[in-house]
Amino acid sequence: MAKLLTVAGRVFAGLVFLFLLAPLVVLVVASFNSADSVAFPPSGFSLRWYSAVLSSPDWLVSFQLSGLLVVFVVLTTVVLGTTAAYGIARGTFPGKGALAGLALGPLLIPEIIIALGLLYYLQGLQLTNTITGLWLAHSLIALPYVVRAVLVSASGLDVTLERAAASLGASNRRVFWTVTLPLLRPGIIAGAVFAAVTSLGEVAITALVAGANTTTVPLRIFSAVQFQLDPSVAAVSTLLLAASVIVMLVLERFVRLSELL
Repeated sequence: MAKLLTVAGRVFAGLVFLFLLAPLVVLVVASFNSADSVAFPPSGFSLRWYSAVLSSPDWLVSFQLSGLLVVFVVLTTVVLGTTAAYGIARGTFPGKGALAGLALGPLLIPEIIIALGLLYYLQGLQLTNTITGLWLAHSLIALPYVVRAVLVSASGLDVTLERAAASLGASNRRVFWTVTLPLLRPGIIAGAVFAAVTSLGEVAITALVAGANTTTVPLRIFSAVQFQLDPSVAAVSTLLLAASVIVMLVLERFVRLSELL
């Protein structure tokens, strides 16, 4: 009976994973369709949609914009998030709980409400339809993920290591750079990954604060699905999926992905 339950559990788990992977498999296969419409199974094999995407000025501009935003957002949120998380975890000051709640607040607020608030706020600053506006908006929603990830590492920090370094004559700055920061590395890298994914996949907020000159890849995909549904959308999505897989493989190779999540 126990063996039967074990087999049944494995079969069920396999079906769940199959259900989760099936949409991605369908998307990748559909991107090679030779027809002019999205269909599964495809009527033929072709790379025409990849060629169309990679030779399209509009798509290339969106790729460049999204890549630039990811770099800016990751750098900004890692610096601010690491500083805030370390201060919250190790500091003793009035309002510490309120600061932690403020830092993690965007995780608890519906995204459309944040998007509307950002729209009115950035309009007042004349930052709508600008890279600066998108950078600030994406950083706001990505920052809580960095803070949460670094908080996990900071909470398990061994204080005796910092004290040992200080007792050997190291300054506070040297202790932070040579002892504390390396210990926080798993949380920092995990937060950076979450921030990059959040920025790269953001649609709702981008749709309100972006414009014709600041159309990111997700926003262009969303528009294409609404008005021009062809396999080029699947091709772009497959390229983004391939980039995500490469990032995961690199992390697993050099940092061990299991240590980050």
